[in-house]
Amino acid sequence: MIKRLHLLLAATLAFGAHAAFAQDAGVKSDRAAKIEKAKAELDKRFTDADADHDGKLSRDEAKAGMPKVYEHFDEMDTAKTGFVTKEQVQAEAIKLASERRKRKG
Repeated sequence: MIKRLHLLLAATLAFGAHAAFAQDAGVKSDRAAKIEKAKAELDKRFTDADADHDGKLSRDEAKAGMPKVYEHFDEMDTAKTGFVTKEQVQAEAIKLASERRKRKG
């Protein structure tokens, strides 16, 4: 599960910045395909976890369907609304992936 989240985090980070880092058309198209696949998987997992289909995850929905989101719920719920949106999940994924990249050096 952690490996899967790391993959999603890395892909989400790449989604936000892929054009800036790609050096040639082959790299761009390969990276774009991977990003789209990861984005689609994140979208599906979010939708599956959103039990009441309101476009956001409550703490309970996150706990049941996206445990890593649940672990970082308070960090994502910056407005303290009691829910997180897909955009907040993606932003947190980008942040965590960036921090991980910095630690690797």
